[in-house]
Amino acid sequence: MSVAPDWRFFFANADDSAGAARARSSAAFLVTSVLFGLVGGVAFAGAQVGTPTAGDLKQLNIEELMNVEVTSVSKAEESLRTAAAAVAVVTGEDIKRSGAMSVPEALRSVPGLHVAMQTASGWSVSSRGFSSVNSEKLLVLSDTRSVYTPLYSGVFWDVQNYLLNDIDRIEVIRGPGATLWGSNAVNGVINITTKGARETQGAYVETEVGTEDRVSAAARYGSTLGQTSYFRVFGTYTDHAAEQHPAGSSSDDWRLAHVGFRSDGGGTEADAWTLQGDLYNGTIGLVAPSVTIIGRPGPQGTLQTAVSGGNVLGRWRHHVSADADVELRLYYDRTHRDDPSFLDDLDTVDADVQEHLAWGGRHELIWGFGYRLTINDNHGKGIFAVEPPVSRDQLVSGFVQDQFTIRDTLRLTLGTKLEHNDYSGFEWQPSVRLAWESSSRHTLWGAVSRAVRVPTRIERDIDIALTDPTGSPVVKLLGNRHFRSERLLAFELGDRLQVAPELVLDLAAFHDRYRALASLEFGTPFVDPTDGRTVIPVVNENLTHGRANGVEALLTYSPTRYWRLSATYSFLDLRLTTEGMDLNRGVFRQGSTPRNQAGLRVAVDLPAGFQIDAAWRYASDIRSLPDLVAGGGVSGYTDLDLRCAWRTGRGVEVSIVGRNLLHGQHVEFGAPATRSAIERSVYGKVAWVF
Repeated sequence: MSVAPDWRFFFANADDSAGAARARSSAAFLVTSVLFGLVGGVAFAGAQVGTPTAGDLKQLNIEELMNVEVTSVSKAEESLRTAAAAVAVVTGEDIKRSGAMSVPEALRSVPGLHVAMQTASGWSVSSRGFSSVNSEKLLVLSDTRSVYTPLYSGVFWDVQNYLLNDIDRIEVIRGPGATLWGSNAVNGVINITTKGARETQGAYVETEVGTEDRVSAAARYGSTLGQTSYFRVFGTYTDHAAEQHPAGSSSDDWRLAHVGFRSDGGGTEADAWTLQGDLYNGTIGLVAPSVTIIGRPGPQGTLQTAVSGGNVLGRWRHHVSADADVELRLYYDRTHRDDPSFLDDLDTVDADVQEHLAWGGRHELIWGFGYRLTINDNHGKGIFAVEPPVSRDQLVSGFVQDQFTIRDTLRLTLGTKLEHNDYSGFEWQPSVRLAWESSSRHTLWGAVSRAVRVPTRIERDIDIALTDPTGSPVVKLLGNRHFRSERLLAFELGDRLQVAPELVLDLAAFHDRYRALASLEFGTPFVDPTDGRTVIPVVNENLTHGRANGVEALLTYSPTRYWRLSATYSFLDLRLTTEGMDLNRGVFRQGSTPRNQAGLRVAVDLPAGFQIDAAWRYASDIRSLPDLVAGGGVSGYTDLDLRCAWRTGRGVEVSIVGRNLLHGQHVEFGAPATRSAIERSVYGKVAWVF
């Protein structure tokens, strides 16, 4: 992820360990013990889950797909068909049939998202432009828990590890979602929702072996707690081989172990609660140092990042009446990264309360308050530094939204989010949405929204010497406490139409106006009072602006429950201009996302429990990247994934998956020195439910 690419200053998300063989053996022994321990536990407890029937193999029909309930648009359950936003749902079945081994891979089928692999564990996931491994304008949630890091405004995708079989769905909003979800939900929201404990009773084990995904194993066991409560525990381990990294660079292979639990219950019909938590530990290999400054020595040798962390989340919902409910949520999250360039610890405490109330027969009101405390402790190892090293930052927020039914076929939604944060002060993020159901099969919608990306510690607190730190004058990259939030005003229009009983077309168009985007600029030189040296500062200023226009389309054709075809297309035209020197070449971001992307997926259920899935994708050229001083980008590509599976009828599924089959290797994103070529791979998987 590039923060200030003009200085070749990079953050990466990869990791590996020195005692690789010993760590691999220990982790394999741990997971094997968990697997056999859970098998024994099932035999002892006698818990069983019914074996799959022919009906289980059938996919949702078009009507069922259109009526899938989503919650990310309005924080209340509503039909996908009538939602007034560009929203897509990746179901648990979609994830399984894609053959994905990670969340970013599962998102490749969503129109309007650019998903590109930079290294074995490094991903660029972006919505409607501004592609980078930062994903700084995209808010990612895990069961409503934000996985955003305030260090650089983004997501460490390398530690977002899941037992994918436990994911119920992934809801993706393309476009602003800030009215409900807050700052940094600028160009999109990804909300990953896991299954309830009641849905994962009994035991489940899986193992994969392949060319790139060398070995992966997972186990889960679920049972009851008394009369009305349920729980599950799980463990996963993944060992991924290196991709084709540049000659002379460090290996980007990685390993990660993950354990967790979830419990759901309720003493009465009016109350429901959830308690869940996770722990992870691993090592991620880096192709290049996270921080590189030309002319200054950086980390040498094998580059590895040790990662670990954990979280615990609790939710309680109380139904006050048939028309009102209150929900309380509290979570604590800790992440640790021991990178060759820095040591970073982040503690987050987040609490919020919200009420949903239907009144007057035509209004659905939802409102709430939230508080978040983050404590970031970051210490550089030679080059990188933030000052002060420890920062305690608070966020206080409130929101209100009213969905007003003007008449049975016309709904108007008004709302706003109000926040105060320690980076940019007060922020307001309103939206207006209108949905018109011209018939039971046709919904037109439009929206106008405002969203902001708040500054980060990099932009506020950075303190790095870009030239000889002992020289005079010295050029320094310094934080700017007057740096303001980046702003977006978005106009959207959509049409969701069931053309025929077996055919659905979902269209969205948008016009985005960006103001006050970041650009690196020379500041006014000054004399450092501590040593008398002249300092030439380089700071972030809000001097870049831009406009984006685009369209996104999803066509789904399913003549029977036994096969489905989905086609996607997206077009993006992003244009940026700057009023300053733009030392970091931020305007090059206008070409960092392919203008054209297309995809085609086919899923077929055959007799005797066989399944065949194919996914073809195309991305046009990445025309420019800020990391490349002389300009240039990455060539476009097409590729193909295939999956063949057989469900035996005894709870066992065997599958073989081939990925990136059209090329021995290809590049998807990043500057040459920081990227790997993604190789063709094959893996086999065995899963057993009992």
